[in-house]
Amino acid sequence: MSRSPRKAASPIRGFIYAVLIHIIFGALIGVSLWFQPQVIEPLPGKPVQAKAIDLAAIERAEAEKKRKATEKKKAAEKKKKEEALRKKKAAEKKKKAEVEKKRKATEKKKAAEKKKKEEALRKKEEALKKKKAEVEKKRKATEKKKAAEKKKKEEALRKKKAAEKKKKAEVEKKRKAAEKKAREAAEAQAQLERDEQEAVSAFGALVWAIQQRVSSNWSEPGDFSGMSVSFLVKVDRDGNVISVTITKKSGDSRLDESAENAIFKASPLPFPTEPRYYEYLKEFNFVFKP
Repeated sequence: MSRSPRKAASPIRGFIYAVLIHIIFGALIGVSLWFQPQVIEPLPGKPVQAKAIDLAAIERAEAEKKRKATEKKKAAEKKKKEEALRKKKAAEKKKKAEVEKKRKATEKKKAAEKKKKEEALRKKEEALKKKKAEVEKKRKATEKKKAAEKKKKEEALRKKKAAEKKKKAEVEKKRKAAEKKAREAAEAQAQLERDEQEAVSAFGALVWAIQQRVSSNWSEPGDFSGMSVSFLVKVDRDGNVISVTITKKSGDSRLDESAENAIFKASPLPFPTEPRYYEYLKEFNFVFKP
């Protein structure tokens, strides 16, 4: 079997290390004796026996040492791997447990969310149903209100038309009544005017007779030529004189008084017999001239 230079040098290096250890040990003893001068009984020295170097034994020892180191290393690595495997399995178990925990939490969360969504959906459906019912209620109320308003408007329109018709009839009635009244008034006025004209004509026919009646009852000495006196004479329906009022004096009190007395003496005066003439002739102006 071939040997590498490194393997061959290992036994020699071990020998050298043994010699150096003995030298150092002896030096240390010498130093201790130097600092502590005591009488020391010399120990019987053991003769150093030189041993033959068995390279094969050294090589086997080294190989055994390496084998043990290798086995120790392998055992350590195995232990390390087993520990790593154990930790890995523990980590995986922990991770699996966490995953399972997360899964359960997720499922729980999903279940809660599902329940929440279902509850929200239920509430939403109830709200929609309620809203729909309210809308329907409002629609019916609106229709009812519109129907009532329509009926009210129709009733108001009917009443308005009836009122307008009634008002129109009243206006027409009033118009006809006013026309009738105006016509009657016009006819009455025309009749009054005719009566007044007739009364004036009838009275005019009697003015001379009244003048003669008063003159025949007047007698006052004196010259009153060119003089006249005016009176407002009131009579009853038979021509009887009720009152005499001077409206324009003559300037001579004797003439005024005597003429007034003559009018009273001439009562009853000639007067139209038609009763409807009286209203126009119950008062008249009379001018007396001697």
